[in-house]
Amino acid sequence: MKPGTDSGLHISLPVLVMVVLTTIFILVTGIISVLILDQTYQHLMHEWDNDVRHNEQYLENSLKLINLGLLLFDHTFDASMKEQFGYFIEAYNQSGNDPSLMNLTHLKLQLNPSLRNIADFYIINSSGIVIDTTYPGDLGLDFKIWPAVYEDISNIRNGSVFEADRAVYGFSSAKNSRKFAYQPTPDHQYLFEISYLIGDYDAARKNFSYAQVMRTFVNDTPHIRSLTLYDSMNRILWSSDGKRTLPNSEVINFVKGSFERGNRTWISDPVNNSEVYYKFIEISDESTVSGNMLDLVARIEYDTSVREAHLNSLKLYHVLVSFIAILLGIFIAYFLANHITRPMRKIIDDINRIAHGDLCHRVSYSGSAEFTQLEASLNLLITHLNDLITNLQEKEQYLRESKEGYQTLVERLNEGIWIVDKNEITTFVNSRMAEILETTPDEIIGKHARDIIHPSNYDLFDTKMSNRHHGISERYEISLLTSKNNLIFTEISASPSLSDDGKYIGSFGIVTDISERKENEQKIRSYTLELEKRTHELEVVRDELFRINKNLDSIVHERTKEVFRLLEQKNDFIMQLGHDLRTPLTPILGLLPRLYEISGEEHDMILQIIERNARHIQNIGSKSLKLAKLNSLDYIPENENVNIADTTRTVLDINRISIRNAGITVTVHIPDNCIIRGDQILIQELIDNLISNAIKFSKPSCGTILIKADISHNIMTLTVSDTGIGLLPGEEQSIFEEFYKSDRSRHDKTSTGLGLAICKKIVQKHNGTITVSSKGPDCGTTFTLTLPVHLENEDPRVIHKNDN
Repeated sequence: MKPGTDSGLHISLPVLVMVVLTTIFILVTGIISVLILDQTYQHLMHEWDNDVRHNEQYLENSLKLINLGLLLFDHTFDASMKEQFGYFIEAYNQSGNDPSLMNLTHLKLQLNPSLRNIADFYIINSSGIVIDTTYPGDLGLDFKIWPAVYEDISNIRNGSVFEADRAVYGFSSAKNSRKFAYQPTPDHQYLFEISYLIGDYDAARKNFSYAQVMRTFVNDTPHIRSLTLYDSMNRILWSSDGKRTLPNSEVINFVKGSFERGNRTWISDPVNNSEVYYKFIEISDESTVSGNMLDLVARIEYDTSVREAHLNSLKLYHVLVSFIAILLGIFIAYFLANHITRPMRKIIDDINRIAHGDLCHRVSYSGSAEFTQLEASLNLLITHLNDLITNLQEKEQYLRESKEGYQTLVERLNEGIWIVDKNEITTFVNSRMAEILETTPDEIIGKHARDIIHPSNYDLFDTKMSNRHHGISERYEISLLTSKNNLIFTEISASPSLSDDGKYIGSFGIVTDISERKENEQKIRSYTLELEKRTHELEVVRDELFRINKNLDSIVHERTKEVFRLLEQKNDFIMQLGHDLRTPLTPILGLLPRLYEISGEEHDMILQIIERNARHIQNIGSKSLKLAKLNSLDYIPENENVNIADTTRTVLDINRISIRNAGITVTVHIPDNCIIRGDQILIQELIDNLISNAIKFSKPSCGTILIKADISHNIMTLTVSDTGIGLLPGEEQSIFEEFYKSDRSRHDKTSTGLGLAICKKIVQKHNGTITVSSKGPDCGTTFTLTLPVHLENEDPRVIHKNDN
C-alpha cells in the first residue's frame, strides 16, 4: 500500500458511474414492468368479474321466470279451495263457535272423492298453534317459530277475506309439496286452513323446473365447478353434484348471511384454485303467507386454475422482457461510463502525482473547453500551494521553539495544570498534575473529566463546568480520585478558553493539593463535635437527676395507692368467692337431713338439686383456678396453629342441644383459611364462653346469633352478636370484672360471674383486645375481639407450617 492511501474500500469512478446508471435503468424498467403487469392484471380481473356478474344475472332472471310459471300453476287450485271453506265455516257455526265440538275427519269425508286423498283441514288459534287437524304431523305446530309467517296469518285472522298461499314444502315435513289457503272465522278467534297435497301434479310443475334451468346454466357456463341452490330454511333444493346432504357449518353461515343482508358475497381459495360466490335471489311474494320464504341463495364455485395459469404466463413474460432490458442497460451504462470518465481519470492521475510530492508537475489535458479551464485552475492552485507550504514551514519552526520554552516553564511549576476541551475531554496535564493523580500524563490525556472527579462531586462539577460555558472564572474545592482509587482534596482556579469569535472551546485550571489541610480541619471539627456531645450528655444527666428528685415523692404515693387498691380488690374477690360458694352450699346442707326421711321421686329430686349445686361449686372453683392461672405472670400460652372456623364449628357442636332447645338461629360467616397462632384450648374456651353467653341471654324461640370473623393487616377480628337482653348503660366497662353479674341476669340466670373475666385474660395473653357494645336493654349485645395473627417475636411464616 502506498503511503498516505486509505485502507478502506474504494470504488473507481467508471465503476461508480456505471453502477449508478445501471441502478437507474433497473429501477425505471422494474417500475414500468410492474405498472404494465398490474394494469394487465386489473383488466383480466375486471373481465372475470363482469363475466361472473353476467352469469349471476342470467341465473337470477331464469329463476324468476320459472317462479312466475309456478305462480300461475299454483293459482289453478284457488277456486276449489275457496269453495271448501264454505263447508268449514258452516260446521263452525253449527258447533256454536266451539272448535272442540267440530269433527274435522267427518268434515273431510263429506268432500268430493277426488279431494279426500289430497285435502287436509287445520284450525289455528290466536296464539298461532294448530289445535286440531286431519294431518297428524302438523298437530301442535307453533307458527311463532317463523315470526314473519305468524304475523301474516294473524293479519288474515283479523281480516275477513279468503287468502291463497303459494305451493311450498310442509312446515314439519318436507317430503311433498302442499298448497295452502286460509279463511278467518267470523268472530276472528280462529283461522281455518286447508291444504292440498299436490305431489300428483309434480309432472305438470316440472314444466317449470328449477333443476332444468340449473343444469342448463352449469353446462353452458365455463369454469363452473359446482352450483347449489338453497331455500330460506337453508335446505338444498338442487345441487350439480346430486348430493342433498346437510352442508357444513361454514357454508350454512354464508347462506344465512346472504339471506339476512340480501347481498352478494364471495370468498377466494387460492390453494384449491377456486372462488365461491353466494348470490341472493329475491323472488319473494309479499302478498302470500309463504311468499317471503321463496327467496333463494345460489352458491356458485368457479375453477380459477385457467385464469391463474394465464396470469402466471404474463408474469413470466414480463420477467423475461425485464431481464433482457436490464442486460441491454448494463451494456449502455458501461459504454457511457467509460466515455464520461476518461478525461477525469487523466486529471486524477496528474493530481495523484502532485499529491505524492512532485509539486513541479502540472496538469495537462487537451480536450473540451470545460476540462481546459479546470486544468488552468488546478495549475494556479498548485502554485499558491507551493508558496503556502514554504510559509508554514517557517512558522512551524517558530512554534516548535516556543512550545519547548512553554513546556519547560509548565513542568517546573509546583501546581498541577489541567486543560480540557469543550466536550470535557482532557487534552493536557503537566507532571505535577500526574503526580497528584499517582499516574503519568499519557494515562490522563484523553480521559473524560468525570473519570477523574470523585462520584460524590459530580453535581458540583457539572455546575462549575456550566459556569465555564458562560465565561465565568472561579476558585473552588473538589475531590479527585487517583489511579489507585485514593481520595484527594484539591482546590482549582479555573478559567474558560474562548476562540477568537468568543465561543467556548474548553477550560484550563491550576490544581493545588489541599489534602493535608483538609485532614487537619477534619480533626479540629471532630474534636469540637466530641466536646459538644460531652457537654450535652452532662446537661441531660443533670436534667434527669433533677426530674427524678422532683417526682420521687409522687411516684411513692402512687405506688402506695396501687398496693391498697390491689389489697381491696383481693378482699372483694375473697368475699365474692365466699358468697358464691355459700349460696349453693345452703340448699345442700338444708336438704341433706331430709334425705334420711324420704324416698322415691322426692329423694331423686333432692339428689339432683344437690348435684347441680355441687357442680356449680366445682365450676366456680375451676374458673377461679383458671383465672388465677391466667393472672400469673409466669404463664405463657401454647403457640400453635388455630383454625377459627374449625374451632367455632366444634363449639357449636358442643352446644348444639342447648341451641336446639332454646330455638335459636345461629349464622356463621368465617372463611376456612382464617388461621392464627395461639393456644388451641384457650381460644376454644374463649369462643365457647362468648357463644354460651349469647345462648344463655338470648330470647327463646326467636333469638338469633351472628358469628363473623376475618383477617386484615395481620389482625383477626371476631364478632359474636345476639338479640338477647342487652346491657344497661354503663355496664360495658364493668362486665369484664371478676364476679360481676348484671342485675337482670342475677335473678334469671345461673352465672359464676367469671366467664367474661376469663375471656378478657385469654385475649390479653394473646396480645389482643375485647370490647362489648349494646344499644340498651332488650336490644342485644355484640362482643368484638381482635387477635394478632402471629404472637410476639414470632416469624410470620410459621403460620403456614404443619403443626403435625
